[in-house]
Amino acid sequence: AQSTRSTVQRLAGYLGPYRARLAGVAVLVGIGTVFGLLGPILLGRAIDQYIIPRDIPGLMQILVWMFVVYLLAAAAGVLESFWMVDLGQRLVGDIRAELFNHIQGLSMAYHDRHTVGDLMSRVANDTEAINSTLSNGLIDFVANVLLLAGIMVTMFVLNWQLAIGTLIILPIMLWITSLVTARSRGSFRLVQRRLGELNAVMEENIAGLRVVKAFGREQDVQEKFVAVNAANRDVGIKADVIIAILGPMFTTMSTITIAATAWLGGWLALRGVVEVGVIATFVVYIMNFFRPMRMIAMLYNQLQSALAGAERIFEVLDVQTTVEDQPGAQPLPPIRGLVHFDGVSFGYDPDKPVLSEVSLTAQPGETIALVGPTGAGKTTVINLLSRFYDVTAGTILVDGHDIRNIQQKSLRAQLGIVLQDTFLFSGTVRENIRYGRLGASDEEVVAAATLANADRFIHLLPNGYDTHVSEQGHNFSQGQRQLLAIARAILADPRILILDEATSSVDTRTELQIQEALLRLLEGRTAFVIAHRLSTIRKADQVLVIHDHRVIERGTHESLLAQRGFYHDLYMSQYRHTVEQEIGETVRQAESVSVGQ
Repeated sequence: AQSTRSTVQRLAGYLGPYRARLAGVAVLVGIGTVFGLLGPILLGRAIDQYIIPRDIPGLMQILVWMFVVYLLAAAAGVLESFWMVDLGQRLVGDIRAELFNHIQGLSMAYHDRHTVGDLMSRVANDTEAINSTLSNGLIDFVANVLLLAGIMVTMFVLNWQLAIGTLIILPIMLWITSLVTARSRGSFRLVQRRLGELNAVMEENIAGLRVVKAFGREQDVQEKFVAVNAANRDVGIKADVIIAILGPMFTTMSTITIAATAWLGGWLALRGVVEVGVIATFVVYIMNFFRPMRMIAMLYNQLQSALAGAERIFEVLDVQTTVEDQPGAQPLPPIRGLVHFDGVSFGYDPDKPVLSEVSLTAQPGETIALVGPTGAGKTTVINLLSRFYDVTAGTILVDGHDIRNIQQKSLRAQLGIVLQDTFLFSGTVRENIRYGRLGASDEEVVAAATLANADRFIHLLPNGYDTHVSEQGHNFSQGQRQLLAIARAILADPRILILDEATSSVDTRTELQIQEALLRLLEGRTAFVIAHRLSTIRKADQVLVIHDHRVIERGTHESLLAQRGFYHDLYMSQYRHTVEQEIGETVRQAESVSVGQ
């Protein structure tokens, strides 16, 4: 972590609701530590007071006490582990829920700049790193620190001369451990970052697999994945090698220290300074001493990984949404559908305006068509109306209410959006239509599908309305997905409707079905329609031509054609292209007839 202290303090704040359980765990850790220290002392007593004097009854009695001590120590360890696992899962569940909710609430501008895979990695992998440390590592870390402190104190109580000789190697161990763990910090921080990049590449290319296959880019994708995977592997190896070094290093130190303790203890025993049982106690303590030292070093690395993950989580949680409800924002009451843009300007990048001083008025029940070349700002208009972004200048009013002063949820509850790329969720057809209004009955779902011209093809599905929808609806055609989206919008019964290229990717027959469904959907609603096929907007009440960030022409389809301006040229170029296609098709049919004759 870049700032270990602040990250630890922030994580500790999440432990507030679990103080009582933490106190219980602390008591159990203390009990386990005391019993762990008491066992070797009883062993030393057994040697000096019962084995050497050959007191068999006394030996059996102290062995029973040793069994009880170690049994209680084990029971305390099991119970504390159970409590910490439960606490870790609960705490990480809290963090994961907060993080997911925060990501859901972040503005679209943030999501435009960050990959889905990296955000998924923070919700899944980084929180799991915290969970692993809390559930398994933290309690062991504290217990081992207490055990080390207890061992050193007890050694000096038993025999200070032997304790000094035994622990003389401790500064060297601490120095080596500090060098190793210092190197591990950067490695584990890099591991979490590389894992996020790996997830981003996987998510993007698996989600876009159809495009990858369509363009034959499998080899390129594999090479990119191999490169990112290799980078993740290399930093993982570096981090794991650091951990692997600790085991042999502490084993060697433990062996050397035991040998030195045996030599020094034997020398002191010959001079009557220490008893044999005390030497045995020291040997057990040394074995127990190096084991927690090694565990502490390894757990420290695990802790570094958790703190690096926590920092990545807090990095997202600290992002302030650029579009949020104002203090005291009121819900939008039921509306008639009057929409007014007054001098609206906006740019995704402050230095690159997309809209400049756009003004328009849509009366309740009117259909407003937005046309213009790609990148002119048509989609931006509906993004601003939906308040996915806030205007840079000007105001947007819905029934006289500035949308910046009302609750976003209440605004979008009265908007219905049908996009070109319809997104269907995993589940059934019925559940996807009901997404428009979760409380709708089955009869209302069927009625909405019928109005959307979707009921006919749904009944032909293997399980009708209970047919499973694959991820993003890939087991349905583009036209079927559009009809389901229209059914969803009909069920929501919005007062303002937004259609963004709703018929641009379907065949002519399906387009007629969609157009028929849209006519039913548009009845009595204010609608904003974006369409590249200008033939689909002939009946619009207003046509706004957007070019060079501004509305350059406005009027009905017929009046704009009569002006012979930008719209006229745009329409005629499309009409000419359509006529050429129809002539070409007629010629091909004639040629095929002549060949047949």
